[in-house]
Amino acid sequence: MDFDLGEIPNKKYFSIQEVSNILDIETHTIRYWEQEFAKSFSIKRIGNRRMFQQKDIINLVKVKNLLKQEKMTIKGAQERLKKDKKIDSVDFKIIKELKEILKIL
Repeated sequence: MDFDLGEIPNKKYFSIQEVSNILDIETHTIRYWEQEFAKSFSIKRIGNRRMFQQKDIINLVKVKNLLKQEKMTIKGAQERLKKDKKIDSVDFKIIKELKEILKIL
């Protein structure tokens, strides 16, 4: 994966436009992936606006990598994410803890 997780600003919620800018993908692509990979995202709605969290951005990076880099189909990427779901939750916790350690340092 060519994305540096340090590029994700340290804030709780992100608009779809912010996510689009961070990941360099169009907003309509994000909306499509949100539908196709619904179980991978915990999108919040605040005043009829999609608000993404850091873990959603990480999942979008994974989807982008599977579809663009590894040239998988939507179905293949869905299966891979489903298979890796348990590992992902542990990875996110580790990343969050590492960010907290970096703040202290």
